[in-house]
Amino acid sequence: MEENSSITASYMFRGVEYVLTMNIIGGNVLEVEVEDRMTADQWKGTFDTTYIEDLTNKTGNFKQFNIFVNMLESALTEASDSVSLDLLTYSDLESLRQRKQGTGPRPVVQPKSSAINTKRYLILTYTVEFDRIHYPLPLPYIGKPDPRLLQETIRELRERIKGLKHKGSPGRTTDQDYMRLKKEYEALLDEKEELEVEFLQMKKEIQESNFKGC
Repeated sequence: MEENSSITASYMFRGVEYVLTMNIIGGNVLEVEVEDRMTADQWKGTFDTTYIEDLTNKTGNFKQFNIFVNMLESALTEASDSVSLDLLTYSDLESLRQRKQGTGPRPVVQPKSSAINTKRYLILTYTVEFDRIHYPLPLPYIGKPDPRLLQETIRELRERIKGLKHKGSPGRTTDQDYMRLKKEYEALLDEKEELEVEFLQMKKEIQESNFKGC
């Protein structure tokens, strides 16, 4: 496992497309970001080695941090049938816990906190011969991306791609970096275009509303 790495992939949850990004920072911090491709809503969580190893220990199926990261990467890239991902709300997670405990379906009390209501849980499921182990990663809602920050990120990626192009005779690692950055750049361009369309639509609706009120 590299000390710093990043993987981005599209994933379908219940017919809705999401963009999942997994970052490893310093070799001991996992950062997970999920974005709804249509609405641009984003959820993000950061987890250190202690958190991940405590989480896996509570499930009764302990995994070291680097093993857990490898499992998550395999699920994200769909490289293994033994691991998979799901995205749940708080209510979904409570229902899953009830089924796991064998208590049968019961009405789930909706939490009063809006932070819990808007939170999502990325569930990494590890399937072994006679069991399925669920590892939930809580992801607080962080809103929609700021168009100005998005533009700055696009500009930065453009410069990094240009730098890789001018290195000449790139090796395998550089080729991989170039393709990864190019993919991120194209995804950000699509996101920026969607935000601009949404902004223009909102502006049009406001203008029409003001006109009707005259």
